[in-house]
Amino acid sequence: MLGLVQRFERFDRGVQIIAENATALIVYLTPSIIQVRVSTTGTFKPLLSYALSSDFKPAPVEVQITDSAEIIDMRSDKLRCEVSHVNGALHFKLPNGRTVSQDTGNCLHHDGEAVSWTRQLSPQEHCFGLGERALGLDMRGKKVKLWNTDAHRYERGSDPLYFSIPFYVGVHPEYALGVLWDNPARGEVDMGATNPEQMTIQNESGEICFYVMADRRVDGVLTNYFELTGRPIMPPLWIFGYHQSRYGYQSSSKFRELMAEFRKRSIPCDVLHFDIDYMDGYRVFTYDKTAFGDMPVLLRQMQEKGFKSIAILDPAIKVDENYAIYKDGLATDIFIKDKSGKPFVGKVWAGDSVWPDFTKPQTRRWWGKLVAQFVQTGFDAVWNDMNEPSVFHPDPEQVVTTLPDDLPVDWDGHGRDQKSGGHNVYGMQMTRASYDGLRRARPDKRPFVLTRSTYAGGHRYAGVWTGDNASSWDHMKLSISMLIHAGLSGMVFAGPDIGGFFGTPEPELYARWIQMAAFFPFCRTHTMKDTPDQEPWSFGKEVEDIARKYLTLRYELLPYLYSAYAQASTQGLPMIRPTFMHDPKDEKLYEQDDAFMVGDALFIAPVLEKGATSRELYLPRGVWYDYWTHKLIDGSRTITVQAPLDHLPLYVRAGHILPMWQPMQYVGQKRIEEMKLRVFAGPGESAIYEDAGEGMEYLEGEYRWSYLTCLSMPGGAFAINRRVAGKYTPPYNKFRIEIIGLPNEPESVRIDDIPAPVWFFDNGIVEILTSPFTKIELVGKRRDPSTLADTVVSRRD
Repeated sequence: MLGLVQRFERFDRGVQIIAENATALIVYLTPSIIQVRVSTTGTFKPLLSYALSSDFKPAPVEVQITDSAEIIDMRSDKLRCEVSHVNGALHFKLPNGRTVSQDTGNCLHHDGEAVSWTRQLSPQEHCFGLGERALGLDMRGKKVKLWNTDAHRYERGSDPLYFSIPFYVGVHPEYALGVLWDNPARGEVDMGATNPEQMTIQNESGEICFYVMADRRVDGVLTNYFELTGRPIMPPLWIFGYHQSRYGYQSSSKFRELMAEFRKRSIPCDVLHFDIDYMDGYRVFTYDKTAFGDMPVLLRQMQEKGFKSIAILDPAIKVDENYAIYKDGLATDIFIKDKSGKPFVGKVWAGDSVWPDFTKPQTRRWWGKLVAQFVQTGFDAVWNDMNEPSVFHPDPEQVVTTLPDDLPVDWDGHGRDQKSGGHNVYGMQMTRASYDGLRRARPDKRPFVLTRSTYAGGHRYAGVWTGDNASSWDHMKLSISMLIHAGLSGMVFAGPDIGGFFGTPEPELYARWIQMAAFFPFCRTHTMKDTPDQEPWSFGKEVEDIARKYLTLRYELLPYLYSAYAQASTQGLPMIRPTFMHDPKDEKLYEQDDAFMVGDALFIAPVLEKGATSRELYLPRGVWYDYWTHKLIDGSRTITVQAPLDHLPLYVRAGHILPMWQPMQYVGQKRIEEMKLRVFAGPGESAIYEDAGEGMEYLEGEYRWSYLTCLSMPGGAFAINRRVAGKYTPPYNKFRIEIIGLPNEPESVRIDDIPAPVWFFDNGIVEILTSPFTKIELVGKRRDPSTLADTVVSRRD
């Protein structure tokens, strides 16, 4: 612990505490973010953080500092911090005085090289985030490791997995807490496993440096986290299309066959992935001149048919004196060395291999140049795998291991001798180099990198997938909570391998999985070598029809999904959201690991049990429409729904609008002639984001946000107000508006105070064709859906 406070020194943003055991710096970086650093030597080294964005600049903040006999009290208008004179314990509060975090007496601790922090867990605090976790939804009572691991054939409860992110989100019905523990060394987080009333974060080496942020809502905490670590990248629009992949597509002819089948069967698809089969002897940045001898021609033909290509790139470089990249790496001195000063050699797919040191700027430039040269072949994006980093274990029973802990790395010239410290940032710094290479190759296009491993702040460079999952019903269910934790850790573009990587999914499992995954940010089928075919048509006509139905719906909803991702990029809101973000005061939602929200409006309740043709689901507070039947249902209760194999229970919040496009086989197949706005009547607000879907002009303001407000007014009137912000002009100038939930035909429809020239009413839906508008008014005898009378399934049903 810090121990008895001997004195403290004030400065503009905080204080330096000099205590009997250590010195602490407590600094307000913004009114909502406090940095805490602790040193046992009384001095602080220059801060090296891979988590923080280089664009982050401390914001203006006025900090009031007062001293009393018991505490040093610091406060901004957003967050308070009190330091005990007796033992240096830290106490964080909201401006209203509500405690969000309080240390135990042994709060900040050094034990040799090891460091830790212990704080009290509030009785109603629920625990989330921390990267990729297969432990279910609320992790209260669990202990997790901070150590990126090639988790071969992981199961529920396996820990650690492929990416650990030391960002913790604690959620209480009245507030949310975020803690970024910025130490990449091997560590663990105990969330009440040892002591149910305490949480401890610890690392085996490094310094204590962490950031505390709090807000009344989770989204406020995430906004602060992204302010500190940078916004998630805005990927090209085609990334939100469907992806097909497998380990085992071994020739150009197989890719041509895939292209022909997708288009012949009218199953939407944008991306085909090239796993390691395409390489020449598993040497990265090469391709097999026999099986893929016409690679540039193949990639050009893919472009012509509307397909994009993503190539896998592993970090390890084969030891081969005839391999130019290996020889150049030796000459450039970019490989990680052992203590004798020679490059460390281990085994992976290519046999004896060496590993680039991605914490070295020279290495990142070297790798980025290779990526830039390689994608000139015609690849559109890259996929970084095996970057925990993974090394084959000499004992075949153990399969994989990693680089030894004691290998020194460059640390961007800081030359730190931190045990295991370079491990957890390895994958992130590899994706940084790959991202920079793509930017160099195509400065006018948006880069995209997919990675298996990363660290806090890695969302600036890449999206993730959940690694080598299995073909089981439990893995399908587990993917929901795994994506929620990833999103609350900043990795908002994420998804599992549909159908599972290991094993063989039965047709029913694949059908249910692709229904659900059609709403995930990353939608890709991927499977292991030598397993049965896992394309959507591989399971019979019924499953093929189901896959086509839901992938077609995904493409219709692309403007909605793209807008949901833009909310993540600008506001910190994840695309895949836990339902408790909708209503944090409902304790039942902290246990809901079998359903999720997509954006603000969509509630997805997939069928997760073998043989089930119905399911129970708990709807959050509010009024919801069944997407398929348009039936209104009151929330805050459990209902039973029928769900035959081709049916996914899907609900829309009343008062929200789904922007939709015409169906397409791939992004860009057709010019967008009109935007459909499917309005689910009731009071509410919706936001639609649009840009060119490609290029970097959006960073210069070439985007458009449309804000639509639905109003239920006296006398049965209903209105939609629309306002826009931004410079982008979309290709369409027509709207097709469908207003659902009006039991009576309106007497009149007015657009910008002028009678609508064309509108229809049929089966409870008003359809309006119009040019861009600012206000639409419907006047008539319709009933107000907010009353829930007759049209709403009541609690007594």
